[in-house]
Amino acid sequence: MFLHKPELSGRLAKWAVELSGYNIEYQPRMTIKSQILADFVADFMPTLVPEVEKELLLSSGTSSGVWTLFTDGALNMKGSGLGIVLKPPTGGTIRQSIKTFRLTNNEAEYEVMIASLELAKSLGAEIVEAKCDSLLVVNQVNKTFEVRADRMQRYLDKLQVTLGRFKEWTLDHVPREQNSEADALANLGSSVKEGDIVPGTVVQLSRSVVEEGHAEINSTSLTWD
Repeated sequence: MFLHKPELSGRLAKWAVELSGYNIEYQPRMTIKSQILADFVADFMPTLVPEVEKELLLSSGTSSGVWTLFTDGALNMKGSGLGIVLKPPTGGTIRQSIKTFRLTNNEAEYEVMIASLELAKSLGAEIVEAKCDSLLVVNQVNKTFEVRADRMQRYLDKLQVTLGRFKEWTLDHVPREQNSEADALANLGSSVKEGDIVPGTVVQLSRSVVEEGHAEINSTSLTWD
């Protein structure tokens, strides 16, 4: 209807004359296939992949699979550190190095176990197989060893409450040589100075899980391979 108006027809004729000198050809718009978009993202936006994987873990029903967890705590002259290696059922590996306030070896083992389990739960885990090279912690959790110190009992109580949030769980002892990756991450956390912490590489844990009732670690701080 609008094209029949004289003023519009005149404008179109003027534009046609102006554009005729540029050898412009009309091509109809083609449908963009989803695979082309996926290839584009994979080729040119690699930084999006970790975020996409995190979203998939939260929404793709991974809770029905078994999550495998390796943890370790470290103590040296520079401080204390925790190491987490978490393997979702979808594949891949989540790694995190954590620097903490001064802890004993046994406290560090409990801190990292509780923090890592809360992380797994926040990502949707329902079944977890935890591996730890601390024979004391494993036997205390499995009620083979008795807990005598009051603070260690608080750690054990907190850990049992955290484990109770899962449908199924196991905690097994592994030799240190089978826990080398978590051990390396724990040593990294214990050795780095607070002023040298690089975001995304090492996370600072400023409060004890038994004093505050939660671990200050979340999925946005994880390091993904």
